[in-house]
Amino acid sequence: MKKLICFLTLSAPVFGQLITPSWRGDEGTSHAEWDVFTEAKLAPNFPDVAVDEDATLTCRTSSAFLTSGRNIYSFQAPISMQLDDTTGLLVRNIFLQIGSLGSEVDTAGIQLIVEDDIGDISVISPTQYFVGSQEELTGEFGGLGTIYGIQWDLRERPFTGKYTILFEAASSSMSLDRVSLDLSENYLEVTKPRPLSIQITGEEVTVSWLGGRRLQSSQSLVDGWVDVLVDEGVNQIILPLQKSTTFFRLIAAKPAE
Repeated sequence: MKKLICFLTLSAPVFGQLITPSWRGDEGTSHAEWDVFTEAKLAPNFPDVAVDEDATLTCRTSSAFLTSGRNIYSFQAPISMQLDDTTGLLVRNIFLQIGSLGSEVDTAGIQLIVEDDIGDISVISPTQYFVGSQEELTGEFGGLGTIYGIQWDLRERPFTGKYTILFEAASSSMSLDRVSLDLSENYLEVTKPRPLSIQITGEEVTVSWLGGRRLQSSQSLVDGWVDVLVDEGVNQIILPLQKSTTFFRLIAAKPAE
């Protein structure tokens, strides 16, 4: 009998990675992503990873400033963010991801604002939200590193043109690390990812994981664990299916030298 067993060992904090929706890049979709911010407050930030010329992200909190890592941060007040965009798509699906450090995002206050052709404004709450990953942070200030997934099912109220998304921190001392926005003309629900997953196809095993942790395997828990070697930044590997039982686990990444 061929067996694979996976489990998760969290021995140190690692900040997770964003989800790539299965439909990203298809016809009738768009993607914008911010990883490094250039404006701390009251001025637009343009996407620097996946560029959408119409999308901007602006901090409305006057006490906010840029950290050394080019995050938006305020210790005096909760930061309040405004995402503005104009799309030519007939949008039925929005998937927003927010990566924060420190305090949490006020998920109950996230709103989509759409104005129709005759000037009527609709304020729409998300259909679902989930925490894709959440880790305790090391260092002097501690806190959490969190990836939020927020989705709107707009099949009953599709729109095109201008729209705004508002979100803010639940308290002061939240550092906005990254934001990703995916739009689609077709709706497909995004499910919460698992930190470590295994898929068997024929005689191959695909092992995928989140974050910067190391993947290890063992043929016997008694004999210990060995690293599965992958290139830096790679979070998936395809292995031949073994006849014997194989265990997998994730551990903290090696500290930088």
